[in-house]
Amino acid sequence: MLTKQDESAEAILDKRKLQTLGVLLPIRLSALSFFSGRHPLGRAGEGMRFLRTRPFEPGEDNPRDIDKFSPPGQVWINEWEAEAQASVLVYADVSASMDFAPKAGLRNLALLQLTYSLWRATDRVRTVLFSADIRETVAQRNLKGQLERLMDRLSATGMRQGQDAIDVLSAHAAGMQPVRDDLVFMVSDFCPVADRSLDEDAQTWRLAQRAIPCDIVPVIISFELATEQHGSIRLWDAERRKHRLTLLTPARIARINSVEAERVARLEHLFRRLGMDYLKLKQEKDVYPGLETLARWRRRRRN
Repeated sequence: MLTKQDESAEAILDKRKLQTLGVLLPIRLSALSFFSGRHPLGRAGEGMRFLRTRPFEPGEDNPRDIDKFSPPGQVWINEWEAEAQASVLVYADVSASMDFAPKAGLRNLALLQLTYSLWRATDRVRTVLFSADIRETVAQRNLKGQLERLMDRLSATGMRQGQDAIDVLSAHAAGMQPVRDDLVFMVSDFCPVADRSLDEDAQTWRLAQRAIPCDIVPVIISFELATEQHGSIRLWDAERRKHRLTLLTPARIARINSVEAERVARLEHLFRRLGMDYLKLKQEKDVYPGLETLARWRRRRRN
């Protein structure tokens, strides 16, 4: 018969198993917490966890907390705390614009790293895959099942029409259930579908921030083409819904990278203007350090 400790150990994936799921760069097997201090336990029937024993302070402490086994001549109390567990929702963009290989691999790695780290930090994690025509929730009972199901669904998304992330969040606010999430991540390239100005975007994001009673953390998935890459490549044109043969020259690569950098800078300006925590990712090796910096910065700013 497996003990609870054995069951939890069995649910942890090692690096070899992660590679079999299609992860090119193994995720960092470390927990990350994006909250400062403790947060309420969301599970019914769970007890309190022993924190420490300290001397009783008259006028400050409740006499009921006095430890009856205190040493002779001393009065001590026991302190307890609830186990930390938050409900975290991760939105993942699976539209055609995210199917570009550099962005898709980066998105998948970021989702796996977030899922593993948050789960190991004892938080509950649900992932919603979205495009214009699908909303699919991935929520399994253990970490192994969650990662396997996530990779399986990410590999079967296909070419789908995009939807603006802010419209997804607005729909989330309108259909919010009584049990609310403590934190929402939005993993997307944030390529615009609707034609809106920066001011219109800012106003729409503000409305979503007010309607959703928790932090929203955008994770911007970007890319940069290598300058030595050249020749003809086959690309998918999401607007015309067909493949196109494109000739890459150094000048064209520089222009593509410049336009992408301008687009991301605009997004960063928008999120800074709204006072939002956000993360920008361009390389797989930056996923864990970026998330670690974001978590540390959030905790420090909220302490």
